[in-house]
Amino acid sequence: MQGPLTSVFVGRDAEVERVVSPGRRAVAGEGTVVLVEGEPGIGKTALLDAAVAGYAADGLSVRRGAAKELQRQVPFAAVCTWLDSDRGTDPVRALLRSGDRAGDGAATHEFAITEAILDLVDTWCAAGPVALIIDDVHWADRQSLTVLNRLCGVVGDSPLLLVLAARPLPRGTGLAALTAELVERRASTIRLGALPEQAASELVRHMVGAAPGPGLMRQVVGAGGNPLYITELVASLLRDEAITVVADTADPTDLADGPSASLAGAIAQRLEFLSRSARQVLPMAAALGPAVYVAELAAVLDSPILEIWNVVTEATDGGLLTRADSELIFRHDLIRQVLADQLPDSLRAGLLRRAGQILLATDAPIERIAYYLLAGENELDTRTLDWLVAVADKLIVRAPEIAVQLLQRAAGTADLGMRPTLVRLHAQALLWNGRAAEAEALVRTALLNRPENDLELRWLLMQACHARGDLREVVVVAEEALATPNLTEEEAGRIHGMIGLNNVFLNRLDAAEAAGAKALAIGEAIENPLVTGYGLLTVGGVRYSHGYLEEALELSSRILAVLENGFGSDQFDPYVLNAHCLIELDRLADAEAVLHKSIGHSRRIHGVYLGTSLVAKARLYLLAGRWDDAVVECTSGLSVPDAIGYTPILHSLAALIGIHRGTFLSDPQAIPAPNDQPGSSSYGQFYPWVQALMLETHGDPRGALDLLVDANERLTGGLASSTLYYIFPDIARLAADVGDEAAARSVVAAAAESARRQPTAARTGTALLCRGVAERDPAVVRTAAADFRKAGRPFYEAQAYENAALLFAADGRGSDARSALDSAVELYNGLGASWDTARAVARMRAYGIRRGVRGPRNRPKSGRAALTDTERKVAALVAEGCSNSDIAAQMFLSGRTIQSHVSNILAKLGVGSRREIAAALSGK
Repeated sequence: MQGPLTSVFVGRDAEVERVVSPGRRAVAGEGTVVLVEGEPGIGKTALLDAAVAGYAADGLSVRRGAAKELQRQVPFAAVCTWLDSDRGTDPVRALLRSGDRAGDGAATHEFAITEAILDLVDTWCAAGPVALIIDDVHWADRQSLTVLNRLCGVVGDSPLLLVLAARPLPRGTGLAALTAELVERRASTIRLGALPEQAASELVRHMVGAAPGPGLMRQVVGAGGNPLYITELVASLLRDEAITVVADTADPTDLADGPSASLAGAIAQRLEFLSRSARQVLPMAAALGPAVYVAELAAVLDSPILEIWNVVTEATDGGLLTRADSELIFRHDLIRQVLADQLPDSLRAGLLRRAGQILLATDAPIERIAYYLLAGENELDTRTLDWLVAVADKLIVRAPEIAVQLLQRAAGTADLGMRPTLVRLHAQALLWNGRAAEAEALVRTALLNRPENDLELRWLLMQACHARGDLREVVVVAEEALATPNLTEEEAGRIHGMIGLNNVFLNRLDAAEAAGAKALAIGEAIENPLVTGYGLLTVGGVRYSHGYLEEALELSSRILAVLENGFGSDQFDPYVLNAHCLIELDRLADAEAVLHKSIGHSRRIHGVYLGTSLVAKARLYLLAGRWDDAVVECTSGLSVPDAIGYTPILHSLAALIGIHRGTFLSDPQAIPAPNDQPGSSSYGQFYPWVQALMLETHGDPRGALDLLVDANERLTGGLASSTLYYIFPDIARLAADVGDEAAARSVVAAAAESARRQPTAARTGTALLCRGVAERDPAVVRTAAADFRKAGRPFYEAQAYENAALLFAADGRGSDARSALDSAVELYNGLGASWDTARAVARMRAYGIRRGVRGPRNRPKSGRAALTDTERKVAALVAEGCSNSDIAAQMFLSGRTIQSHVSNILAKLGVGSRREIAAALSGK
């Protein structure tokens, strides 16, 4: 039999240049994305082959991968093909291997792996320009498409070329979203069409060794200019010895009896030249998937391994199979499909089922076994069900969609003894897969069908409700679970802890404290660390909300000591309360370090409280006057999973900074309004604060004051109480401006009570400011400024100086007024708070007070002087060749935050790549 004919790559010179030239731009630091589209067989892979050679010649490090049909439901399978050369050493695979606890939730687990992949790509780029290639993106799993989408957003800031190849149709939802993103970013798209007739003729000439005559070209026209079709058609003619060369011209010998002009016909003819065993085996191998595993195929077909090897060798020699990396695969998916279609559906299903059962006894990847079992579409026997129960936790993480479908079928067909276990596992799979509503429905149905109380199912129901953010229902279910007969003390303690913790977030502080105290008492009595931890976190959260910060700090500090050996599989963050307490105790540097631990912990355990910590970090930066860092955190924090509704507050926080800087031009109504989620309860003053300041900027101080007074009255005593004093200085200022003595007295009393409960420098300063403004005592207000300086809150210090300046001017003390005004403006300018500067100066005009010594102007918008302290540190590390992940580790920030800083640095310096940052810093 004639061996395979290698197709020459012809007629694509222009396309090769279009796909190679962006690589040269990437070498210069201008990253970009290239999409190669074309029908099956049109030459996408051959174009990538040519591109790889060009990229290597231009100095790019090339990492090439491909999505596989068999792995389209395996998370991150496509992008992990980039990692083959790093197998066993990269953090991404370590994360994939570690995610074996199905109760943790897919969204945050996927987020952590996505971040790790982006950090890894950043590390590669730090070593030099990189070309990342993914072929057959149409087969890519959803998670890989998410990674590719994220890469598209940052590629311009790195020496990175991202090349994707895909069929244009059909296009799934994920691929459609990615394609839309590419269109929006005006990525280069190369659409491979039919070969021109001259190029098709050249391809045929290469195959037959002579110029094709008109008869042969008429046959080739039926292939539609598709190189694969042309190759197969001409190869079939050669096998038939149906081509004659006369005077260096090749034509068919008998046009009437020529082969079919379809690829299926050509492949079918090729099979006729194979041995009988090969014709029998190859369709069954094709039905099992794109890759051929000789030992597995021999076991499935119950054939001698040598016989299967001979078939594989024959198919490889005949051009049906080829070797890719360490696997034998069908040379083209269309070839495999034609072969697989020769089998009846019933035979194919039985073959897949048998493959899954045979592999149960091997070390084959569990997701491949599950794929075969699922494709078999039959009931699962007891042996298979036992295997499924044993590997369910790992399967749920590694192939969540397959796990959901397989466990659903298993639960529906298993006997009554095993069904409850499978139902619970199915619910866990749904939870992991982000389908909390379906999980809840499944568990509720299971509870109806079980005459006895099932605490495990009820605990799953609590998790499902929690994952949906329905914390009220969590409490309802937990309180019902307390009535379960024969509860152990540990079970009762955990349920009380669940009730208490959720009630904290629900702003039911009295009920939370009662439940938390019970959990704490039980946990300490039975020496159970987790139950004790629930109690400490709940009671500490209530103490913090009521403003007793030292007590809350002591309780939160005990959590880590109690839980030093770990936290089990529960969603538990032992750091976040401690960080909140430190912020409010004016220990901002300590709080930042603890928040770094909290965020890292949440990412490792896929915790649902990640958004809470990220909002706290942005709040810390707001108070500390690190407004540029706060804005970066607001931007990066919005992308994280957040079931309990904290991250929408970041919109308001960013808007506050924008208003003070005079850069907020958006419609304030577009900011998410408060709802019944915990974030709105915890930071309920931020939304009306934005609305009030917007009213003031439009000349309505009365309306602004009314909004803030109403917020203070509504939120006092609730979850927002611990940070409610942030708005008190604005209430005091507006009350003085509009002459509302009732509002002034009210805020004085509220600020004094806050300071009484915990006399921190910031709270004492707030109380002094409010009292001094109400009593028109500039000395008291100036003392408040000193307290704010001690607390490390420059914006509030500036507000104190502004109010002191006005009161000094009203007393006729022009020199003191001018000095205070200069201090206020200097602080405002350091923050870029241009609106506040303009307001402070305008309030003094009525007294004829002008600024004395001119302080520094607002930071420039561009150039080295425009960089913030954080940006200067990041820029210096970039100039040293550090990757984003290296910088993140050094500065205790996330990789995405560093990426945002790098983007800002590039914009301010007016450069296009990381390499140019060093030159810009040195002034060259």
